[in-house]
Amino acid sequence: MSRYIPPHRKQANEGEDKKSSANTDETLQREAWQALSRSITGIINKVSKDNVELAASELFRENIIRGRGLLCRSLMRAQVANPDITNVFAALVSCVNKRLSVVGALLCKRLIAQWRRMHRRRDWEGMRCVSRFIGWLYIFNVVNVEIVYHIIVTHLTAEPRTDDDIDQAAALFRETFRTMSQRAACEFHTHILTPIRDLLATDCEEWRLSPRAQTLLEASLSEVQQWERKKYVENIIPENLLLVDPSDQKCHELDFEEVKDADVEEKLDRFAYDAEYEDHEEAYEKLRRAILGENWETELLEGIVAAEEEEEEEEAEDQEQEKKNTEGYQRDADASKQLIDEHERSMRREVYMAMRSSVRADEVVHKILKSIQHGSERTVCFMVIEGCCEESSYRKIYGMVAERLCKSNAKFQTFFTEAFQLRYMHAEDLEEKQLEYTSKIYVHLLRTDSLPWHKCLAPLDIVKNNLSQRLVIQWVLQGLVEAMGMRAVKDRFTNDRELATSTRRLLPAGDDESEETLEQAVNMLEAMAIGELGAKTRARLEEVRNARMNAGGGYDSNRCVDPSYYDGPWKGNKRPRDDALEFV
Repeated sequence: MSRYIPPHRKQANEGEDKKSSANTDETLQREAWQALSRSITGIINKVSKDNVELAASELFRENIIRGRGLLCRSLMRAQVANPDITNVFAALVSCVNKRLSVVGALLCKRLIAQWRRMHRRRDWEGMRCVSRFIGWLYIFNVVNVEIVYHIIVTHLTAEPRTDDDIDQAAALFRETFRTMSQRAACEFHTHILTPIRDLLATDCEEWRLSPRAQTLLEASLSEVQQWERKKYVENIIPENLLLVDPSDQKCHELDFEEVKDADVEEKLDRFAYDAEYEDHEEAYEKLRRAILGENWETELLEGIVAAEEEEEEEEAEDQEQEKKNTEGYQRDADASKQLIDEHERSMRREVYMAMRSSVRADEVVHKILKSIQHGSERTVCFMVIEGCCEESSYRKIYGMVAERLCKSNAKFQTFFTEAFQLRYMHAEDLEEKQLEYTSKIYVHLLRTDSLPWHKCLAPLDIVKNNLSQRLVIQWVLQGLVEAMGMRAVKDRFTNDRELATSTRRLLPAGDDESEETLEQAVNMLEAMAIGELGAKTRARLEEVRNARMNAGGGYDSNRCVDPSYYDGPWKGNKRPRDDALEFV
């Protein structure tokens, strides 16, 4: 015998059961909606020119009537991210539109509304992508030609009109003029070609085009003439994308001005509970079977199995081919390396023989330039320096050869500069004789202006260096002073602004230099017996000291320059090398 339940309690329990059931249905629908969104996005992301038909079949297996908003949104986002395959997305839309025209209509309306918004914001890149998508939809006969006319004419007659407007119009024109000239030749000439020619021929100052805009339009008209001369022999749509005959397509006759923002139906992008969900799913199942066939599920499974087998076979073939390619690449690399090494040895031998068998520098350079091949300039530069460093005593002919090579071709200037910078950076790995001979070569190149001073001397740093690098700096600067005179070298560093800028680390005198850095630079230059080159550095040091003392900083004896650098017996004269090396 059942327990008695009062009517009001029974009614309340039934209401709770219905509410719980409704909540469960809504949760299931939301999960199905999320799965639908992921599936559509995945299909759109993997579509390519080789699988458009397969992608269309996969879309039909999903309920794209319910998810048409998601499909349009994914298509528009993917096209903006990959505008180069806009024709592929348009081909996919044409396949879907033939069976489900409601999807194509929604996409066209959204593109028109999107173009209108971007035109108001003057978003040129966004407009270019949307216009290109609309143009290809017209080529596939999904949207009417009046939409294309409206966009082109809007750009041509914009107030104020800019070169970007002309660029947008010309881009869409070049995309679609072949199709327009075939489907509606009279309207094409009336609505497009005639206004463009009138615009090019106008004398009105207000409508006159800039040279860039005029060039764009003239180039577009030139493409039309070339197309007409070929008598339309080229295929507008690639064969692998022509899956639906444009004459069998459902074309949406839209009016650009009548498309409102409300027509885009943005609510379709969001989940909404459907009280008749089961009925709608059943209705779409019938539509799916009508499109794909009664045995579409069996065919799908067979297709998946076949695709997996084909993928495994392709993967095995790819691995085998990759193995062969790797072996081939290794053989080619070894052979190429062997050939390069042999060529370099041969060239080094020719350079060495030219240096040994010639007396005059002109003769050496003539033999070198005659024997080397294109791209061997760098090796020649390093070979000249290395050959000089192997001599028992320095020979001036090496500097003269380097001078004539630099003056014969700018490439030699670049590589000799690179060689000096590399040798300076790795000076501690070289012997003292190699550093001295290298410095003498570059003293000759600099005093004859065979190399740009501002590039060659840029890496030299008077403060942050090691012993070997200080030797290079000393020999280069002393060599320049001996060859050109102190006044000429000093004037060169002072009057050449580009050189003064690039040698701020060699002769620091900037406002941002610290007192300690200036003191070290002055000490080093005095130790090298070329203290006169650092006159600006010394003057800047005095300014910094005076400013510190005026500010109440006092005199710091620990940071003072040794008076012997100023008052010693070698002031203003060249210091002997042994004495200089003690300071270095």
